[in-house]
Amino acid sequence: MSTTDLESSTTRQLSGAPAPAERFLITLSLGPVQSLIGAARRTRDLWCGSWLLSEAARAAGRVLHQAQPGCLIFPCPDNPDSDLLPQNQPVEVAPVEVANVANVLRAAVAFETPQEVQALCEQAKRAAADRLVDLGEKARAGLKFHLRETVWQAQIGDILETFAAWVSLADCGNGYAEASRRLGGALAARKATRDFQACQPLSSADAGLPKSSLDGALETVLPRPLSDESRRQLRLSKLRLSRGEQLDALGIIKRLAGDAEQFTSYMRVAADPWVERLSEEQQRRLRDAWEPLVSMELATRTGGNANIYRAVPYDGSLLYDFRLRNALAQDDLSVEHRKALEHLRACIEAIAVEQTTAGQVAGAPVAYAAILKADGDHMGRLLACAKSADEARRISRALHGFASEVRGIVRCHRGHAIYAGGDDVLALLPLASAVDCARALADKFKEALDEIAGDMKVPAAERPTLSAGLGIGHVMEPMAALRERAERAEKAAKGDATITPRNALAIRLGIRAGAEPGWRAQWSDQGAFDALRQFIEAYRQRQLPARAAYDMRAIDRRLAWLRSDCSDPANSMRAAEVHRMLERARRPGGEKRIPHGLQELLRACAGKQPLYRLADTLIIARWLAARTAADVGERV
Repeated sequence: MSTTDLESSTTRQLSGAPAPAERFLITLSLGPVQSLIGAARRTRDLWCGSWLLSEAARAAGRVLHQAQPGCLIFPCPDNPDSDLLPQNQPVEVAPVEVANVANVLRAAVAFETPQEVQALCEQAKRAAADRLVDLGEKARAGLKFHLRETVWQAQIGDILETFAAWVSLADCGNGYAEASRRLGGALAARKATRDFQACQPLSSADAGLPKSSLDGALETVLPRPLSDESRRQLRLSKLRLSRGEQLDALGIIKRLAGDAEQFTSYMRVAADPWVERLSEEQQRRLRDAWEPLVSMELATRTGGNANIYRAVPYDGSLLYDFRLRNALAQDDLSVEHRKALEHLRACIEAIAVEQTTAGQVAGAPVAYAAILKADGDHMGRLLACAKSADEARRISRALHGFASEVRGIVRCHRGHAIYAGGDDVLALLPLASAVDCARALADKFKEALDEIAGDMKVPAAERPTLSAGLGIGHVMEPMAALRERAERAEKAAKGDATITPRNALAIRLGIRAGAEPGWRAQWSDQGAFDALRQFIEAYRQRQLPARAAYDMRAIDRRLAWLRSDCSDPANSMRAAEVHRMLERARRPGGEKRIPHGLQELLRACAGKQPLYRLADTLIIARWLAARTAADVGERV
């Protein structure tokens, strides 16, 4: 395991005589986040990676609590004896939502010597590593074929990377606040002091193995398929392997941990606005055609997230014709399997030309959804204001309270939260409700932390807020790429302290054959949000043509030489070009002009920002308004 001895900020020499108990502030950091969470091709990889890291942290926290009850600061659960028990699978527990345990722990303990602190931290680290080993053994126990044992053993004990540091409160003249500052520095120094332990060598028989398809870092543990039947068993197993896909030990755990029905696929979230517009009779026909495929192991149910997707409780992939075609192209399908897939395809094609409850042709579901990634602002300043461990615990409880409500908030917006721990949130959301969900989370976060920040005399401008990023992408993009886009959006929302301050929402749209348009506004910029909502509604009501955004971008390119010129003639020229474009523009499918009020809004926005930014806003608004593939110009 890539762990080393602990860093200590104290240099006191110990005598052989027993010393009185001394207070220490300790911290543990677990990772690496990239391989545990970021390495993902499927939604389930992302789900389980987040859960595995939380379970490792939960095991470490339980060791600290059992050693000295009441010592924990982060996390600080109300009922640690029960809240820190291992979870058998990554699911929400009704009626109380379970927040994830963050990967950085902190505790205040009393020991006679620093060596005892080190021993406790080592015990906590071993518990975290053992928890992952245990989950790995349980995961592979249900496989009907043998993995490469030597490769598995070489990898399973090296998944987790842990760092620990401590400081003596007696050495910190200003008490807890100074100890907290020193502890952060000690942990950063420990992480910067990298040590590299040699990997367990593989046998000659395992040399030259393919690498894992999740991140290309480690060798596969899958056996070499020797026959068509072997390949079929691998494809139909719970691993849900794509053709040629390889998995290392961590990848196996991600695919097998928990109950597959509890994981909502990105495709099901993307299709949800389309499904919700269908009539009950149309939804029933879909269920009747889909259910036989579950018993044939060609599809999985979606029963998690309080079963809010029960209208069509399946993974959603077969709603998209390009995935149905791929399924039908498998050369090892039986006649019965092929007949069931063809029946589902006929059902979907029939519904596509029927009217929905809204009186519109159903069409095909939009193939885009959003990943939300959010993080608290000014949390370091708030924690620095804590003058005692009890004040820090109060902050921890407030964060835990917020995290415990995240899943319910996301669910109300038809999404599914993947991770909610402290001030970090990761969730899947349909396009139709993504912005509203981000706003609801930001409001709840501010409400949860505002009272304690006020009691600690934190200035209003420096109180915690939530910055959120929405990464929009196609359902066929790898999950790692979708998550990276959400991270870029979150980083854009954070901005910098002077030019683009935090407390914002940023959106990044990944169009399959184009650039990555972006949009950003602080939560307090009501004008920007109102304009975005009006553009979204205009696209839904078919009042705004799709080409308006691209015409706006063309004007910007044509007049690029005016961008640095702020004189009135330059502004007048841009305004004239926008006016001329709007006069020519017509609504989709007819000769009607764009409504006067909408034209005025576009002119006003064009006068306040560069035209390329307005063009990006319109493109993003069009995607956020989409419910069908035709809404974003995709042909089925």
